[in-house]
Amino acid sequence: MEKSICAKARKRLDETLASPTLAEKDNVRLLVRHQILKSSPANSPGGDQTRRDDQRKNNIEILVEKHSAEVWDSLEMLRSASDYDSEKSKTNGWKLKQDTEQLRVMYREGPQGAPFHTLLAEGYIDGPLDNCVCVSLESSLYPQWWPQLTLPTFKVTESRCLKRIRIGEELSLVRVKVPWPVSSREAVFRYFSLEYFEEEFVIVLLKSVSDLQEIDESIHGFSYEDIPSAEGTVRMDLMGGFALQKVDSTQSYFRTIINLDIKLDFMPPSLINFISRQLIGHGFKLYQKVFSCLSWIAECICTLYSI
Repeated sequence: MEKSICAKARKRLDETLASPTLAEKDNVRLLVRHQILKSSPANSPGGDQTRRDDQRKNNIEILVEKHSAEVWDSLEMLRSASDYDSEKSKTNGWKLKQDTEQLRVMYREGPQGAPFHTLLAEGYIDGPLDNCVCVSLESSLYPQWWPQLTLPTFKVTESRCLKRIRIGEELSLVRVKVPWPVSSREAVFRYFSLEYFEEEFVIVLLKSVSDLQEIDESIHGFSYEDIPSAEGTVRMDLMGGFALQKVDSTQSYFRTIINLDIKLDFMPPSLINFISRQLIGHGFKLYQKVFSCLSWIAECICTLYSI
């Protein structure tokens, strides 16, 4: 029964990703523009209002083009693993690592020149769509469900929002402790979520912010002052995203694709790839456990108020 639910949800996600709204660049740009316009703060009164309005429109157009390109790249990655055309998935180099009733994990060669694999996980979650989005985007809650391993040591020691840029966009920091003698790792990343309510679909982009990246606060919504210095830690590179889609009132389906460079030049990439494939499956189990706890709490509240 669970396998059937998973297959149907996967097929629906594949069809949504292949729909004209998400499979044509101009339509994706319209979605992104609408999302940014409705969530961007209005100008404060005073000064040369006309000049300020023109500058704001110009900044928004630059941001729309930037985010549209990133959303398109993420959609293309998500489509590359689609079951809609199995031969296409094989051609795109995906290899199956795990396929259970609830979770599928795949991997393939990373971006050109990168020694690390691109990782994919997809499956269904026993939680409504809004809860899934909230848990995924609340960086301050990551230590509650991310893998916290003792042997080998891997645990989230700090996770917080650095700045809320606008609705659906945030700058965050995640710091992890890894086995001695390796220094702790951290990632400063920006997420941007895009909603497509007609298909009960949400896509979230994740991209690390480089120290060498040129940042314009009037466009990006944050500055170098918002990013803490990496003292005693090594900053990782992260790029990817995930899609969430409603199955019914109590279940959702997700697909996530991640490229991660943890900056361990002395460790064989094959070993890092192996550990990463184990962690992604373990992380899903803990992610799923969050929703089991939420369901239990909801049942207790309902029981309490029905007495």
